[in-house]
Amino acid sequence: MPLTLEEKRPDGSVLCVWKITETEEELKAIFDKLSLSEEKTDAVERYKAPNKRMQWYAARLLTHQCIPDFQGIYYDQFGAPHLTESDICVSYSHSEDRVALYYHAHHEVGVDVQVRTQKLKRIADKFLNDDESKRITLNGKGLDEMHILWSTKEAIFKIHKHHLPFKDIRTEKFVLKKEGVLKAKAHRFDGPHLHHVEYRTQDDFFLVTACYNED
Repeated sequence: MPLTLEEKRPDGSVLCVWKITETEEELKAIFDKLSLSEEKTDAVERYKAPNKRMQWYAARLLTHQCIPDFQGIYYDQFGAPHLTESDICVSYSHSEDRVALYYHAHHEVGVDVQVRTQKLKRIADKFLNDDESKRITLNGKGLDEMHILWSTKEAIFKIHKHHLPFKDIRTEKFVLKKEGVLKAKAHRFDGPHLHHVEYRTQDDFFLVTACYNED
C-alpha cells in the first residue's frame, strides 16, 4: 500500500494519497496490529462490497501513518468524519484503489478524488448550474472539466457539513490545466462563502482540495 503523495502546503494543510495494492485480508491483518483503542472492526462488516471494506481499512492505515497518536474516526450527525481525541480537521475521499486524506490543525478542509467515468455525464444536470453547463458545452473539454467541477462541489460540501445543493456552489470560469486553482462560492443561507480550490489530474484520476479559513 504505497503512499503515492504526502504534500505539506504553505497554508498548513497536508494532503496524503494512498494506492491500495493489498488484498482485503492483508489490509485487515495490518489494521489488527495497530490496536487502535477507539476503532471497532465490526463497523466494517456493514459494508457488503469488498472494495468498500478495503477503503475503510486503507483510510485508517493512511491516517495512522500520517497523523501521530491517531486512535480512530467517528462521524457526526451530518456524516462528517472526525478524529477521536483530536481537534485536527480531516476530510477523506476514495475512488477505486485511491484513498485520500486532507487535514489541517485548525481550518475546515474538503477533499475529493475521482476516477474518470462516463457516468458523470448522466448526472450533469443534477450538479451543474446553467452557467457551468454553457461553459462546458462551449469549450469542448466536457468530461474532464465536469470532473473538476463535481469534485470541487464535493470538497466544498464537505467543508460546510450540512445541506447545500450542488447547484448553489457556483464556480468561476477557469482554464483547465494539469494542475490549477479555481474560485467557487458556496451560497449558503448566511450569504456566499468564497473558496480557492486546488485541483490536479493524474492518470485517470482527478484530485481536488479546499482549505477554508473564515477569517
